[in-house]
Amino acid sequence: MSGAEVTVRMPGEDYVRYFKPRDYLNIYFSSFLAKEDKDQDFRQWIMKRHHQTFQSGQFKGQRLLDIGTGPNIMSVLSASKYFPDITCTDYVQNCRDELQMWLRDDPGAFDFGPYLQYLSTLEGGSTTSEDIATRLRTAVKAVLSCDVTQPNPLAPQSFEPFDVVISSLCLDSACKTREDFCACLGNIASLVKPGGGLILIGCINGGATFEVGKEVFYNLDKIDEDFLRDSLAKAGFENVEIELQSSNLDENLANTPTFLYYYLTAKKAQIVATS
Repeated sequence: MSGAEVTVRMPGEDYVRYFKPRDYLNIYFSSFLAKEDKDQDFRQWIMKRHHQTFQSGQFKGQRLLDIGTGPNIMSVLSASKYFPDITCTDYVQNCRDELQMWLRDDPGAFDFGPYLQYLSTLEGGSTTSEDIATRLRTAVKAVLSCDVTQPNPLAPQSFEPFDVVISSLCLDSACKTREDFCACLGNIASLVKPGGGLILIGCINGGATFEVGKEVFYNLDKIDEDFLRDSLAKAGFENVEIELQSSNLDENLANTPTFLYYYLTAKKAQIVATS
């Protein structure tokens, strides 16, 4: 999109007006190959990390919240084996509608078959892709609106804190500054119960924008590992573990840059009673 002035769509209402979830899926998620094993493919790397995290038993409980699910199911696929009560959320109604299409098994829903097959392979073939689809559709109890810039991101709904909260590539696109990032992280932290788990995925000093079709969207590009650790500590988290991976969303797209992504796990500190 060089040679002409580009309008960068900013966090907030620009996403409601301009973000087209099916274009996003078609561009970045339609060429997934379940039979190949490539860590440089962001999608495979994230699916493997989720599988390893939940299989390890690092996080336990019944209720899991995904903040910023978007139109796809990647963030909650592995979790559905261990958490029978999953709530998905997104700021954009069109994203929620797209996700609901798949959950209802509508004929026009996006085909996540290769992702289901890949997870079946990760799980040792003990479950078929059909089993996993049914499992996830059963586990997802609600698809709700969320806004991480609000003190209660799920307002007007109110919930008891969750056992585990996941957020993947959400804060990068919802926050304009590092200060915004810290504030939104604090809002998310309020949704994690003491002793509960957090899984956060994003870019380390990533690109300032990303494209979906003809639209260009802002992306927070000033996040480093030290800043992450400091922000998590201030938000009340401990046992922070960060794994970095140089990947791209789809290596088959010639114009898709490679970014350094992080996969972060942490636990919300327990409340210590004082006498």
